[in-house]
Amino acid sequence: AVLGKKNEFLRTPKYGVLKKKDDWKDNAYNLPFSQVTLLEIFFGVYGMLGIFVAIFSNNPIFVPIIALQTVGFFYIAYLSLSHTRFKRNKSSVARVMTKKEKMANRVYKLSMVGIVGIIIFGGFMAIYGYSVDIYPLDRIRGNLDGIIGSSDPEDIRTHLVAIQADMDGIMANDLIPEKTNADGEIISKNPVWLFSTESTNFVRIQENLDTLRASVDKIATVPKDSSAYHTGMMDVSDRALLIKTNIMDATPYMYVSVANLMFTTVWIAALLGIFAALKRKKEQLKEADDVGV
Repeated sequence: AVLGKKNEFLRTPKYGVLKKKDDWKDNAYNLPFSQVTLLEIFFGVYGMLGIFVAIFSNNPIFVPIIALQTVGFFYIAYLSLSHTRFKRNKSSVARVMTKKEKMANRVYKLSMVGIVGIIIFGGFMAIYGYSVDIYPLDRIRGNLDGIIGSSDPEDIRTHLVAIQADMDGIMANDLIPEKTNADGEIISKNPVWLFSTESTNFVRIQENLDTLRASVDKIATVPKDSSAYHTGMMDVSDRALLIKTNIMDATPYMYVSVANLMFTTVWIAALLGIFAALKRKKEQLKEADDVGV
């Protein structure tokens, strides 16, 4: 209405069954399967991914808000699918289904299994992708917070060991774009594909961590009650804060890695494939109804 486009008004399905002997097939009025149902499923799955992100990013306060909408989308999608012309097996009168109706019933059931499978697979891949690409960066930020709040060289070394373990995994990730110099040495490993800067270059971040580790080793040899010790600890804290900022800048771009984009493409293609199959069978059933099969 806002865009001035006229759309068909779709009523609630009604069958006109007044007596026990009435067969609803002769009076069937079903809602068609449309792109709106596909959008409902998409936003339902999108909401599930949002719930996972909220949980694993330590923001559980958003889960109830997202879950409320997600349940609503899935419920409406279920009702939309239940009220389409694929649900043709609820007649109170036993009769033999036509071949087209049997095939449509199989397609409907397989489509439901496929949709549930896509949702489960999407949730699994979201958790796996987060654990591989994002969670290591979250752990690094947590350990950097520990360094910033500590003044004990041994405690800082413990955090640096944990950080290095996560950095080794990141540096071994072949899906992060790399740049090499003339000698074949890696000079950049940056998750930003376009207009990248040094602030998100993991090679430079690794070099800063090495410098930080060397500074901690030097500070450990200085008496704790000296001004040099306190000055050195302030420098360590500032360096850790800078590295944390770099990690935070790089984190959002890890969501759009090559693997994540490929998975998203396959996921959307699978949904479109299911939608195409349902739409094709819907048209066949409509044609059968028109000719009185």
